[in-house]
Amino acid sequence: MDYSTRGLTMRRERQMPARGGNGYGGELAGHGGGQKYSSSAGDASSGELPSVSLSRLTKSDFQAEEYLKETLKAVPEDGIRQFRKSLEDARKSASKNLQRNVYKNYESFVFISKEISSMERDMQMLRELLHSINQVGDDLMDEELQEMDADDGAPGMGTRVGRRRTMRMSMANQADLFKDQLTRIWRSIRDAQRLVPFAPGRHVVGDVRNIAELSPSTMQTRQKVDIVVLNDMLLIAVRTKRGPHAQPALVADRSFFLADVSVTDVSEPSRSAYLVRIVNRAETFLFGFRNTDAKNELLLLISHARSGFFGSEMPPSMPPPLPDGGLRAGSAPAQGRLGTGGGGSGNVDDDEDPDGLRARADDMIDALDVHIARREFEEATAVVQELNGMLGDKPVPSVRRAVDGHTSGLARLILADLLIPCSPRTQVAGNIQLLHRLGWDKEAKEAFLASRSTTIKNRTRQLKLEGNTRLYIRELAIVYFRLIRNTCEWYSSFFADPTLVSALIAWVRQEMAEYAVIFRRHVFHETQKFQIIASCLSHTLAEVDILGHAGLDLKFMLDQEFFPDLTHSIRSYEARCLALMSKAVAEDPLAVASKISTASNESAARIFGPQIPIIAAVSKLDEILTEFGNELRHIVRDSLYGQVVASVLAIIEGVLKQFLGVLRKGNSASYSQEFALLVSTQAVVSWIIPRSATHLDRIFGRTVSDIHNLEQRLEAFPATLQDVFCQKHAVAIAKSTFDFVTADFTEENSVSDAMKPSSQMEQLLLGLGKVARELDNWPLPKRNILSGLIDCIFVQMIDPRNWESSSGEKRHFSHYGVHCLVLDIHFLLRVCGSLVSKSTNNMANRVCEKALRLYFAAANANGGGQSKEMMNKSWYDARVLETMQKLGFAFPDFGRGFEHRSQQSFDSLSAGSVPSSKRNTMSSPID
Repeated sequence: MDYSTRGLTMRRERQMPARGGNGYGGELAGHGGGQKYSSSAGDASSGELPSVSLSRLTKSDFQAEEYLKETLKAVPEDGIRQFRKSLEDARKSASKNLQRNVYKNYESFVFISKEISSMERDMQMLRELLHSINQVGDDLMDEELQEMDADDGAPGMGTRVGRRRTMRMSMANQADLFKDQLTRIWRSIRDAQRLVPFAPGRHVVGDVRNIAELSPSTMQTRQKVDIVVLNDMLLIAVRTKRGPHAQPALVADRSFFLADVSVTDVSEPSRSAYLVRIVNRAETFLFGFRNTDAKNELLLLISHARSGFFGSEMPPSMPPPLPDGGLRAGSAPAQGRLGTGGGGSGNVDDDEDPDGLRARADDMIDALDVHIARREFEEATAVVQELNGMLGDKPVPSVRRAVDGHTSGLARLILADLLIPCSPRTQVAGNIQLLHRLGWDKEAKEAFLASRSTTIKNRTRQLKLEGNTRLYIRELAIVYFRLIRNTCEWYSSFFADPTLVSALIAWVRQEMAEYAVIFRRHVFHETQKFQIIASCLSHTLAEVDILGHAGLDLKFMLDQEFFPDLTHSIRSYEARCLALMSKAVAEDPLAVASKISTASNESAARIFGPQIPIIAAVSKLDEILTEFGNELRHIVRDSLYGQVVASVLAIIEGVLKQFLGVLRKGNSASYSQEFALLVSTQAVVSWIIPRSATHLDRIFGRTVSDIHNLEQRLEAFPATLQDVFCQKHAVAIAKSTFDFVTADFTEENSVSDAMKPSSQMEQLLLGLGKVARELDNWPLPKRNILSGLIDCIFVQMIDPRNWESSSGEKRHFSHYGVHCLVLDIHFLLRVCGSLVSKSTNNMANRVCEKALRLYFAAANANGGGQSKEMMNKSWYDARVLETMQKLGFAFPDFGRGFEHRSQQSFDSLSAGSVPSSKRNTMSSPID
């Protein structure tokens, strides 16, 4: 349970005792206007809303579903919402309280961490003090026993007690001496205390200085070292110099336990090479000496340390022997004879000794010690088997413990040899066979696989990376997978037990993961080309196929390891492409950069004609998608289909969205630039997408339906950009020419035959004519764009906000002003002709109708229901025709097919635009 929440509850109960039994009162129930919440379901059903019960939430056996069913039973929806808000408030309060507690106790946490770091040193001092107290107690007891013996008249007893007391005193002095030795070592060798910590009884036997550490493979000198021999460890210190004139300093490099190493004299006097090899599990070290005296000194020191460590009399600082069954856990084997070495708690003299079994076993164990010392493992294993056969089921515990101890020691030495990497097959097979005879199959399996892993690592470190990633990965794959194949072959011949096969599979999986880590580090990075990735993958698959011939198919493992990296590489490539396209669109001058022939593409020829004019950004998009497909061709596989399609869609859709943004924000762009952008958008949908889909079809060897469907899905996108163009420029053209929003239609003047459409409307038509003439140069739907512009002009005019002032007053129209508006609209519709859509015609009727309604309403209000006479249709037609005859040369592209549509427009206006109640008071300009 969260203690911070529990503390929060207790603190709120103390701070707010008058707010309810749960300690939260109004804070957790206080969003309902002072309502009282109940924590029981029965109260909820009676009309009261439930509250948060922290006492139930903090129980260890809290069941959320049962609590909600019981609490929210028959609770209305508002009550459930209030209960949910109360829960959220409680959670936020608990979170804030927990954060305050963390900040408050941070200093205490840091202080405790420092105290813990020094606890080990304090415990060591405490252990020494306790040891001193025990010695004082023993000395007092010895003195008391001596006095008792003197009183009893037993002089022999007093002498023995005195001898023991003297021995204890000498042992205490010896402990101080050992501690001083370690202290001097720690002071003279940096980091020595970390590798050689304090231990009771640990002391320095001697040291050999100025030794050359050699490479076992090349025999070249690595560094100069000093070797310090302790009674149970070896410490190797490296000589370092920080400057040409500085004194060399010693730095602790590594340390070994004497029980885990084997020391061999490999000198060659003929070549004046005085060498000693030290093997520690899977590590081999070679040391060269100046002369034979220095070499013999080291061997003698190690011999003395081992004799003291494995002698018949165990030092007082050593732990007691382990019981039976603990020898394989890494304990030191009993190396002495049956009566003195590692006998445990049993007494050999009390064991049964049928037929002199103990004496014969004693002789055989002596011979076993000799074989182990000479590293004659074959003979030693034969002796162990003979001892086990001789013992059988006979009840001789002391002999059995001695044999098990020697067996454990022998097996550990063989395991150390087996752990040496790069060993020949015959040697490995011999060691595994010996361990099998000793019953150490499981340990042999683990050691063999560990040595093979070390071999792979050593061979990998020998590879040189000189900038050629392909060559490095090829050599890496050869090293890894051929060693894996050899290991599998060796394993099947060494271990016939079927239960051990699973360990091999697990090891192969582990090595594959290690290979994937190295491969990923060198191959998969942000700027890597797919061609190099594919080449590295092909080298890997070629070596994996060799494993397949050996009966081990690892392709599925490679797919699992590299699939996330491949998808990440594709997404990274997509991000780079989008960044390049963003830059290209931002820097594009929106001018035609090239023209693409449509001779081989009938569908594109129907849309664009013989050539497709495109801007530089579209050319860049085509180049990027083509290069993207060519790169993907190297790594294409069915598992990557979804990611490839998603990346291509993201690139194309991202570019189209950028085009839309440029069109909306480009206030300073000319008609030519914006038409180039509209044509390029159509080119992306009708030319780029089919081209990319065909390219991907060839790459995947099948139809990539998702890309083909994209053309249909984005078919209406160019029309969307055209609508944006119309909305943007309709407002601009109307505002600069015929601004209906600011126009004044209240002018009082006489209506006569000399009236004509306003100059503002003429300028509006000239603006539309300029757009029409520019559209002739582009493969765009001219009629749709012009119709859209006219439609957007009337949408702005019909907007209710343009028929009222800022104070909400209706707009005023005079008799002359109404005729001017109707004449201008009639002129616009007549000139535009067939470009006027049905919806535009309806909006024109609505504008005229609304202006007439406002005029008649004002006339009735001011003149008692009397209004001036309105002109008929022929009058409007005559005024429009006169103006068109004078200005017809300015509108060569308008006026086609208008008569029928215009007649319908004004007929509908005369028939239905004015209510029947108003017709007797007005004269329609059409009638």
